[in-house]
Amino acid sequence: MSIVAIVVAGGKGTRLGDPLPKQLLAVAGKRLLDWSVAAMGRVAEHVVVVAHPELLEEHRSGSALVVAGGATRADSVRNGLRAAAAFDPTHVLIHDAARPAVSDRVSAAVLSSLEAGHLAAIPVVPVTDSLRRVEGGSVDRSQFLAVQTPQGFSFETIQRAHAAGGDATDDASLVDALGVEVDHVDGDPQNIKVTVAADLALAEILLG
Repeated sequence: MSIVAIVVAGGKGTRLGDPLPKQLLAVAGKRLLDWSVAAMGRVAEHVVVVAHPELLEEHRSGSALVVAGGATRADSVRNGLRAAAAFDPTHVLIHDAARPAVSDRVSAAVLSSLEAGHLAAIPVVPVTDSLRRVEGGSVDRSQFLAVQTPQGFSFETIQRAHAAGGDATDDASLVDALGVEVDHVDGDPQNIKVTVAADLALAEILLG
C-alpha cells in the first residue's frame, strides 16, 4: 500500500480562549499540530496539512506539505485529497490535528483493516456516558460508538465519496452515503480530541 495522511487543521476558531487556533497551541513541548503530523509521518509516506488560507506559514510542520483549506471541513478535506493525488497513493488516512495523542497502535489497526481489503476503516470506542434525547427520554448507549481518527480509506473510495458533495463531521459518513461498508477497529480512550481548556491539561499528561 502507498499511504498519504491528511491532517485537517483548517479551523481558525479560538474557543479555548487563546488568540491562536488550538492546533497551534503547545502541549508537552510541541504544538498539537506537530504531535499529530509526527504521528501520521510514522505510518504514511507523505503528510498533507490542510490549514486556514490566512495561516499557511504558521502551519509548517516538518516535511509536511501545507495546503489551503475551504469553507467547511469537507471542503478542506477535498483540497487535501487534490494535493494527495500528486503522490499517487492507494490509500489515505485522514486525521484531526486536534488529536495529538493518537497511538501507533490505533493507526496500525486502521491500516491492517485496509490491507485486509476493507475500503474504509475507522477507530471507535464505546460510549461511557449515559445518553438522553434532546426532547427527553433516555437512549441505550450500547447501540452507539464514539468515532475517532485517523480514518482510513482506499483513495478511489474517498475520492468518490467527496465527489458526491455534501458535508459531514467525519469522512466515514460520506462513505456511508455511497453504501460502502465501513469497518470498525478498536480506538483508544486516550486518543482525545482537544476541544476545551481541560482537554489541554489532559493532553499534557498523556504526552508529557
